[in-house]
Amino acid sequence: MAFRNPWGWLALLLILPLILLYILKKQHEDMNISSTLLWQQVFRDLQATRPWQRLRTQLLLILQVLAIILFAFSLARPISFSGQGGISYIAIVDTSARMQAVDVRPSRMEAARTALLDLIRRMKTGDVLTIVLADQQPFVLAGPSDDKALLAGYVNEIQPSNGKTDLGSAVQLAQTLLQDQGRDGGQIHVFSDKALSGADSHEELFFHVFAGNGENAAVTHVGYNVSDRNITALSRVANYGTGRNVTLELKVDGSLHNVKEVSLPADEEISVYWPDIPASAREVVVSISEEDDLLLDNTGMAAISDEHKVKVLLTTERNVFLERAVSLRGDIELLKANPGEAPESSDFHLYIYDGGLPALLPETGHIIAFSPSAHEDLGLTAEGEIQPSGVIINPQIQYPSLMQYVEPEGYQIANAVRVNVPEGFTVLLQDRAGSPLLIAGERDGRRMALFSFSLHDSNLPLKADFPILIQNLLNWLVPPGMTFTGQVFAGDPLPLSPFPDATGIIVRSPGGREYSFDAYPPPVFHDTREIGFYEVVQEAGERTYSGGFAVLVPTDEVSDLRTDSQPLEEEGDRVMQTAAYPFQREIWMLAGWALLLLLLTEWWVYHHGI
Repeated sequence: MAFRNPWGWLALLLILPLILLYILKKQHEDMNISSTLLWQQVFRDLQATRPWQRLRTQLLLILQVLAIILFAFSLARPISFSGQGGISYIAIVDTSARMQAVDVRPSRMEAARTALLDLIRRMKTGDVLTIVLADQQPFVLAGPSDDKALLAGYVNEIQPSNGKTDLGSAVQLAQTLLQDQGRDGGQIHVFSDKALSGADSHEELFFHVFAGNGENAAVTHVGYNVSDRNITALSRVANYGTGRNVTLELKVDGSLHNVKEVSLPADEEISVYWPDIPASAREVVVSISEEDDLLLDNTGMAAISDEHKVKVLLTTERNVFLERAVSLRGDIELLKANPGEAPESSDFHLYIYDGGLPALLPETGHIIAFSPSAHEDLGLTAEGEIQPSGVIINPQIQYPSLMQYVEPEGYQIANAVRVNVPEGFTVLLQDRAGSPLLIAGERDGRRMALFSFSLHDSNLPLKADFPILIQNLLNWLVPPGMTFTGQVFAGDPLPLSPFPDATGIIVRSPGGREYSFDAYPPPVFHDTREIGFYEVVQEAGERTYSGGFAVLVPTDEVSDLRTDSQPLEEEGDRVMQTAAYPFQREIWMLAGWALLLLLLTEWWVYHHGI
């Protein structure tokens, strides 16, 4: 047992004046009496009130002394430690990139691990511990377990990540786990470089804060602009601390290309330009030479990739509106051909047929067709004509993004082919009678959008949202940027957009790990924990498409090592006590109830003259 307020025991000094009240004699008064026969009784009274007489045992005195003892016991705020344990304990470890900082020696993470190991060492028999890692998505690393060796092994393997974390979600997960375990009591201990606001309202929540307000500078952005003959890189460098001078190095494809000395004012961000980079460059890296309290964000980078053109074949007699709407995409390489004169090559990513479908569809590539004829391979039937009465969006549409910003209320269509909806297709536009006017779907890994009418028989090309509709369809059929040329932050998932003819995608990490995916459905790459350049290779028969992307540190989240507030001074004793005695229960309220019961007993004894 321990006491939060040992000074409360000073209340025991009240016993001394209580005893004095019982042993001191009351002052007497002279009185005239009528007979000496009463002297014997007076003598006995004088004996009873003689000062400093020997203290006699009385029930009231005993009760009042016990009341003072209980009062002092309550003021001392006793804490009970169950010898049998049985208390649930949950430890949350913050794994953000900030925990790599060395402003707390040897590092914030190492200090957190040491504190958690000390907590494990002090566990009692029957106590259980659960370890939760606060990552971008919190998860349970170990437990609940009472095996100290096993738990210590897990703790020693904890490493900080290169990205940000969601500490609030980790606390919510821990609170849920604490409720689900349903034991007698429990506590949640958070090992981080910051304390969440509002944590004081949760008695079961304790923060162990490891932060030293470190000095840090970071490369927050690296971008580039490609001209005809060379590349110009733009970098931004931020200073999270006092003013300083730093040396910046530019590396191109692994070789040192340029060095600059720059002055960083306190708490400011500056731009640094790097011209005359060769047009053949594929990797640009800007780094700060000087060491600071967080080395991870001293480097920024950008991957430069060739832009792959999307090859589109438009088969039409003449349709200027359609041609212009398709050409709005800068990465589209458009080839036009008259019906019956289309090239036999199947080396196109997208085929647009303005008037019917060919009997033999190309082996690869996606398709847009206007006023299609029946096609057995697709299960498409076209029987007769209809005169659509108004145009509306299907209320049960499966691809809502395709109709984004499209307002078909003003569309007018003279006539359309009556078509069915083949398996795997869905209706996007229909007339008020429910007849399909635009259907879309997938068949054998290729996507198709089929209009049941000709653009020449409608006012659709004259509408302001016609180019929007075409671009929506293009973005669905052949997504722009099919090889990722940008950057992503550590831990963020990255959707991979395959080429239409791709069958597989390979991603290689900076550390050499290789990941393989089927091209369709388009995969999502999740393991972006390493900082550096990733290579993406798309396999399409005998051809391959190469590209890449850079994974960077989320500097906006992790680079400012300064804390908004120092570790909570008011909670300092509470945190340190918890570190030494992780499983405790205050019992002062029990002593308070016992004191109240004792006072009621003393009042009853006094009034009954016992």
